[in-house]
Amino acid sequence: MFQEKDFNRLIQRTLLGGVFLSVFLVAAGFGLSLAGAPSGPGLLRAGLLALILTPVARVVMLVYGYWRTGESYFALASFVVLAVLVVSMLAG
Repeated sequence: MFQEKDFNRLIQRTLLGGVFLSVFLVAAGFGLSLAGAPSGPGLLRAGLLALILTPVARVVMLVYGYWRTGESYFALASFVVLAVLVVSMLAG
């Protein structure tokens, strides 16, 4: 059975993974940019994109977690938030 403890751990790991990935990509991109490598700016952009997408990943995990725990109202509300995030990213 999917429990609240597992749900919280899933969200925590999602946020930590996104932040660590972002830090790694930004640091690598910065180092390569200082060294004059052409891939440096691309890694910097990828790091910033990972940082921006981390909250989106959290909302995806919320939809999944609420659905698994049977809280359909919160799953629907989280899905609406996710839809607004996706539409705003596509429009911007």
